[in-house]
Amino acid sequence: MSFKTLKLSSKLLNTLTELGYTEASEIQQKAIPLLLEHQDILATSQTGTGKTAAFVLPMLENLKESSEKRTGDDRYKIKALILVPTRELAIQVDSKIETYGKEFTHKSVALYGGVKLGGQTTQIRAGANIVVATTGRLIDHMKNRTIDLSEVEMIVLDEADKMLEMGFIKDIRFILSKLPINTLQEDGTLKKRHALMFSATFPTPIMTLAKTFLKNHITIEVDKENLSTKQVQQVVHYVNEEEKMPLLSTLIASNDWHQVLLFTNTKLQADKIVEHLNEKALKAQAIHGDKSQGQRIEALQEFKEKKLRILVATDVAARGIDIVNLPHVINFELPNKNEDYIHRIGRTGRAKQNGEALSLVCQKEVAQLKEIEKLINKTLKTITTEGFSYKSKVQPSSKKIKQQETNESKKQALKLKKAKEMAEKMMGKKGISDIPTDKRKKTSRQSPSNKRHF
Repeated sequence: MSFKTLKLSSKLLNTLTELGYTEASEIQQKAIPLLLEHQDILATSQTGTGKTAAFVLPMLENLKESSEKRTGDDRYKIKALILVPTRELAIQVDSKIETYGKEFTHKSVALYGGVKLGGQTTQIRAGANIVVATTGRLIDHMKNRTIDLSEVEMIVLDEADKMLEMGFIKDIRFILSKLPINTLQEDGTLKKRHALMFSATFPTPIMTLAKTFLKNHITIEVDKENLSTKQVQQVVHYVNEEEKMPLLSTLIASNDWHQVLLFTNTKLQADKIVEHLNEKALKAQAIHGDKSQGQRIEALQEFKEKKLRILVATDVAARGIDIVNLPHVINFELPNKNEDYIHRIGRTGRAKQNGEALSLVCQKEVAQLKEIEKLINKTLKTITTEGFSYKSKVQPSSKKIKQQETNESKKQALKLKKAKEMAEKMMGKKGISDIPTDKRKKTSRQSPSNKRHF
């Protein structure tokens, strides 16, 4: 379906044409018409399908443009709020708003931690009417009274499942409690707050949260049965755990891979991988929680500009990196949560482009891989590399283990019996087991003759 059929304004259509956007994705086709009508929605869609545009485009159309300079407390009032789980995603969404809205007078600002509040406050005062924020930093501005939520007309929860998973539920509820249900328009009429939520899955906590701020919402589910993007070729390389590091550098070097996004689970492991790759003359940097925001932005920018060959990231970056034609994603180890596998590999194969996702799997990860395959409803292709063997340790079944334990107990009992018989023979005595039962003397404990001694 063409964007021209979605009732968007001509200036927005001109911008999309300049960007090379012609056909709307499924989530855009389903969400944009509803959002233009101010309908609350709860939507799910696999990563890389244009989800951000699905809510940003109607937001730009629905918000009233203003060229008047605001003064006093009005400088802190915003009209639209987008809550996101990570700094990287805040920056990404803010960038998309700037790109799509270049013909509009709307101004956006990204609020996130790791940088001083002063610069962000200046941007709000300069006329920002759209805010993309992480919950913690938004609350900092609320406490400092450098932002006013009293006139918010539209609220978006992006990656809501990730936000709840990261423990932001109290912050979310606090922020929602400060938003108006209706806003007073210039003509004296009340306008209902417009709300929408995007989530990879719809677990019970998501549904509970949705009921607290969505009104008569419509649920949109896109490609529910195929959670992993179709454009990504997913492969597995089984490897002994101690050989993962040399295999990694061998694969990148021998295949001449460039622009490789590599995921690992811990900050310490990320730094070790970077050190190893740089020793092999494979330029790499890491982004994780211990890196300053400036370092993270710089590394990501170098990676986008192809000045950096490998970017090593923890899952802090899994939902906040949008790179056109990113060719390779590598899971150095499988994620702590199976669902994060989908978001990791979703960094490639975006916007109908092809990509490859490789997972290095050792013995202790085999069972988890089977769970992931069940989740994505797909059996992953296996590849091998000469010089790297994989020794699978077959685990005995519980029945076999029990039988082994029984046999071991019998052997131990037999050894004790033989040892006892041997000792009795050496002492020249018959064992009690050799005396007929009817001839054994019964013995009883004798009481002491003089109990006073005891």
